[in-house]
This record gives sequence, C-alpha cells and structure tokens, in this order.
Amino acid sequence: MPATLAWIYSAVFEYRITLMLVLAVTVMVYFMTRKRYKFPPGPRGLPLLGNILAVQNKSLYRFLMQLEKRHGPVITLDFGPVRCVFLNNVEVVQEAFVGKSVDFAGRPKTFSGLAFTEGGKDIAFTDYGPTWQLHRKLALRALKYYMKGERFQDTIVEVMEAVAVEMGTKTGSFDIYNYINLAIFNIISKICFNEKFSSDNEEFLSVCKGLDTFSAEAGNGFLEDVFPPLRLYPTAKFRKFLNIQNSLMDFVYKRINAHRETFKADTQRDFIDAMLIAQKEAEEEEDPELLAQFTNTHLGQTVADVFGAGLDTSRQTLYWTALYLAAYPEVQAKLHAEVDSVLGERLVPMLSERHKLPYTEAVLFESMRKGTVAPLGLPHSTTCDTTVAGYEIPKGTIVLANIFAIHHDSRHWKEPEVFNPERFLDDSGRFVPRTESWMPFAVGKRSCMAEALVKPELHVVLASFMRCFEFRMPDGVTPDLEPEEGSITFVPKRYQVVVKKRFA
Repeated sequence: MPATLAWIYSAVFEYRITLMLVLAVTVMVYFMTRKRYKFPPGPRGLPLLGNILAVQNKSLYRFLMQLEKRHGPVITLDFGPVRCVFLNNVEVVQEAFVGKSVDFAGRPKTFSGLAFTEGGKDIAFTDYGPTWQLHRKLALRALKYYMKGERFQDTIVEVMEAVAVEMGTKTGSFDIYNYINLAIFNIISKICFNEKFSSDNEEFLSVCKGLDTFSAEAGNGFLEDVFPPLRLYPTAKFRKFLNIQNSLMDFVYKRINAHRETFKADTQRDFIDAMLIAQKEAEEEEDPELLAQFTNTHLGQTVADVFGAGLDTSRQTLYWTALYLAAYPEVQAKLHAEVDSVLGERLVPMLSERHKLPYTEAVLFESMRKGTVAPLGLPHSTTCDTTVAGYEIPKGTIVLANIFAIHHDSRHWKEPEVFNPERFLDDSGRFVPRTESWMPFAVGKRSCMAEALVKPELHVVLASFMRCFEFRMPDGVTPDLEPEEGSITFVPKRYQVVVKKRFA
C-alpha cells in the first residue's frame, strides 16, 4: 500500500475514533447535567412504544382508575416519545387547574391538533396566550349578548315547538337521536348563523354524521402525533378525520362569507355578526399586532369552536338522559309531575322559570355525572416547570384530568354507579349543585366557554321533551347503560324507545 494512501486511511480511522469519543462524551454530559424531574409514578412501558400496547383496546379512563389503586392519584403514561400525566381525583385537579391555573393552562401542539385547527387558530386547542385570551373574551361577550333579552328564549320556543310537532307524528318504538340532534343543532345554529334546518337537510345530516364518526372512531387518537415519520404519509384514519374537519369548516366559512355580503356594523344578528363587528373594529384601529390575531382563519375557527362546543356534548348528554329516563320510569314520573305543575298548558318553559324546575336540573346534573361524555376532557399542557401533589412536571408536559374517575369517586358520591338525581337536592327539594366534584365542563382557565349557554339550553329542552312526551323501553327490552366502545369518549349505544305523546 502506498505511504500516502496508508496515511489517509490512518487519518480517517483516527477521525472516526475522535468523532465517536466526542459524541459519547456529549451524550454522557447531557445525561449527567440535564435536570432530573421527580415524575409521578406509572406502569413500566416498552422501549420506544411506552405504554401504548397496555392501553390498546381499553377504556383509558377506566384503566387509569385501576392504576390509581397501585400508583396513586397522579399517574404517568408514555405513548411512544410523548409523556402524559393524568390527574385522577378532584383534589389534584383542583390543585393544578384551579390553584395553579396559569401553569396548566397551555394546550399541547400536536400534529393532528395543528392540522385540524389550521395552524392552531381556534380557541379550544390553541395555546395559552394573548390571541387565545382575546378570542375567548370576544366569544363569551357575544354569547352573553345573544342570551340576554328575549332572543334566546324565542329561539328555543321556536325550535322545540317545531321538533315536538315533527316527533309527535312518529308511532311505535324508534330512535330519537335524530330529533335530539335536530333540536340542539337548530338552537346553536340560530345563535351562530341565524339559520334553521329541516330534518332532511343534507348539510345538517352531514355535520351530525361527521361528529358521530369522530365519537365512534377516535379511539386512542392519532399515530401521527406519536411517530413523526407517519406525518409524511398519514394513515387512512388521519386523512378521514381531516376530511371531516375540512367539511365542517367549509360549512362554517360558507356562512361567514354569506354574512359578509349583508353585514351592517350597527346590526348584530348572531354570533358571526359579533365576530365581524370585532374584526371591523380591529381594522379601524390599524394595529398590526391586533389584526394578526383577527385573520379570517381565526374568525372561522372561533365560530366553529362555539358551534361545536354548543352542539356535540349537548346532544350526547340529552341522548344519555332520555335513555336513563326510559330505564328509570320512577324518575321520569317525577319529572312529568314537576313540568306539568309549572307549565300548565304551555309546551316550553321560560328561562326565568328554571328555578321552579329543580328536579329537572337535578336530572341533568346526574346525567352529566354518570354519563360523562368527555371522560378525559381536553388535554392541557404546562406553560412552565411546575408541581402537583409533590411531583415535578416539566414545561410542555401533557396533562389530562380523569373526569370520569372524579364523577365516580365513592369518597364524594354515595353509590356512584346508581342513577340518583336526589343527590343534587336538599331535604326541602331545592337544587344544590356539587361544584368541586362535578366538572363535566372542566375547571380553571380552560373550562368550557359554552357552559353558560349549555346548562340553560339543556334545561329548557329537557323540560320541553318531558312536557310533550313519555319515553319507555320496548316490551321485553332491557336498557343497555354501557357506553359505545371507545377509549376517550363515553357516548351511549344507539337504542330505540317507545314515545307516547302527552298533549293533543
């Protein structure tokens, strides 16, 4: 071998040895000097996969309740490289989401979340910061404006009278899901778009079908959030859900564009107008920073959030409630007696009569407790290094509350598996809310902004259904009170009831 070539081989070999030593020292220094956190305990996972296989095909919220017996109320699970912390009782949730609300107010920036929200421009999934604060504030202000006065009341009366007439034409046993969808859809649609739909409208049916698909097939989320290489070639499941989300946004943008053509700054017809007015005010201020938070995409995503928040959990909650009432006829009889005594000949109560219907309120609260539609809520993310229950949680860690576990904690609920509305009433029959251990709308800074809308809406809708109809199971049919299979959702299986009209 020529001397020059031998020298080159020797130099390359020495270079490779040096490079390997430098890399080894760098890795060793990193692991020796990086901050070590006292993470909450959890089951040991597999290399690379973590705990993915352990939770596959399981209801994650129930699996966590089993883990709590061994590991305590704060649990760590790894999903591939993604680490999640779960809070499984009310004490640790209150400590984190209320006592340290800003520390836990973030949202994780996931691939799917950014894709479904056009780059994180919505309210529900965008991270904590000025843009989120602005749009949430404007959304709450617009909702309160709509709900004051008679418009909200008139909307519910108009919608419920129409649904009662259409549903009253049915005989025998049938699935009331579409009628519940129609009622809730039209109420929130009137609020957002000043528009009402018929039961056979293709857009109405398409939006509801998309939401049903998400509830039924969301499963454990999306692999693209855990394994980055899949983002180059997304799975069929991810593409399917992206198409569903794009269809919903097309539905929303179509209505925003139509509103722009007839928009008048001195007239607020609905939620879209409220957002257009806010956008116009921002344009007049000529503030570039403010305008950057008020793009058409931000506006569309905010409208979609309000529409979705007011629609999906409400319809599933009412569907659970109707099933519970058919399964517990003695509860339904008390409801009938209450609404009859208050409403007389009227079919729809006034919002101002809500305090006169405490048992109706108790039934709804118990239905939302036992039938917790979103058992894990939405994921939070820590905005800084923080702690909970003595454990250290680094900045950017995904944190979820096991609301299902809180709603079924025997320390706070006597016989939690029993459907018992009386737990929300005092000895004189007055409604007594359980604020700390009841949290279907979550708590803290990221609590559901639609709560102020949903609770009175559901109350009036349920009272109207009870004034007009009696629900019972078909002869020989035992009600199935177990949810549809799903790890992160808790929705009822489809069922049929016999519906009897209670008015001529």
